[in-house]
Amino acid sequence: MKAKAYGAGTVVNALATFKGCAFGISLKTEVKIEVDENIKTSYIHGVDDEKANFVVNKILSSLGLKAVVEVDSEIPKGMGLGGSSAFVNALICAGFKERGEVLNAYRILKTNSRVSLEAGISYTGAFDDASASLLGGINFSDNKKMKLFKIENLEGKAIILIPEWNRKKVELKKSGKELVEKAFLLALDGKYKEAMYLNSLYYCSSFELPLEPILVSKDLDVSAGLSGNGTAYIAFGNDVNELKKIWENFGEVLFVKIVNKPSENVFIPKEIFI
Repeated sequence: MKAKAYGAGTVVNALATFKGCAFGISLKTEVKIEVDENIKTSYIHGVDDEKANFVVNKILSSLGLKAVVEVDSEIPKGMGLGGSSAFVNALICAGFKERGEVLNAYRILKTNSRVSLEAGISYTGAFDDASASLLGGINFSDNKKMKLFKIENLEGKAIILIPEWNRKKVELKKSGKELVEKAFLLALDGKYKEAMYLNSLYYCSSFELPLEPILVSKDLDVSAGLSGNGTAYIAFGNDVNELKKIWENFGEVLFVKIVNKPSENVFIPKEIFI
C-alpha cells in the first residue's frame, strides 16, 4: 500500500510561540508498506535510523500491522522543509489505507504530532508543517492545541535555497520572541513578506544563520525567509527569477510549486479548527 505527502515551507516558525504558519510545496515523500506478519517488528528497509524506526513501529503497531516500509523522498533531509512531517503523514495514510479506514485529517495530524514529540523528531509537534504537508495551501496553527485557525490557498511561484553553510545550533534567544508573535499576526492578515522577515530576524539570530538571503530580497516583490529551523530558505511571489539569480551566489536553488490541494483523499472535519 502506498501513500504520499508534501514538503512544507515556513512563513512563521512555531518553535518560539507554538503558533505557526506553513504552506505545502511540491517536493514529496512516498511511503510503501508491505505487510508481513512473520517479522518480529516493523522496520524501514535499508534505513538504520532509530527514531524513524521507532515511529514506524509506534504507528503500525497501533493499527495492528507489521510491515516492511520503503521510503522514497524528494525533500532534502534536515533542512527545515517538513521532511519528517511528510514521512509520518505518508506512513499514517498508508497504514489507514491498508486497513480500509477513512483518511480523517484531524486524526492523522494529531497522531503525527504526538508520535513526532514522543520520538524526538520535533520540538513542538510540528502541527503547522504536518498540516501543510497533508492538506496543502497555507495553514495557520496552534501547535500546543493541535488545531488550525484557518487554511487558505496561496498563489505564486516558489524557490528554495539550499545554502553552502551548516546550522550551528537550535537554541532560542530569550529576547525577541515578540517579533515572532507579531509575525504571526501579520501572516494572519496576509502580510507574508513582513511576517517572513520578522520571523527570520529572530530565528536567524537564534540559530546563528545568515540573514543576508532575506535582506537581498527586500527590494523585490517576493516574500522570503528561513524555512523551519534551517538551513534552507524559501521565497514565493509572482516572479522569483531575479531572486533566484541572486540566491545562486549562496548555494543551490530549486524551483518548486506551491500546492493547494491535499496529498491524499482526506476528510477534513470541523473539529480540526479552533
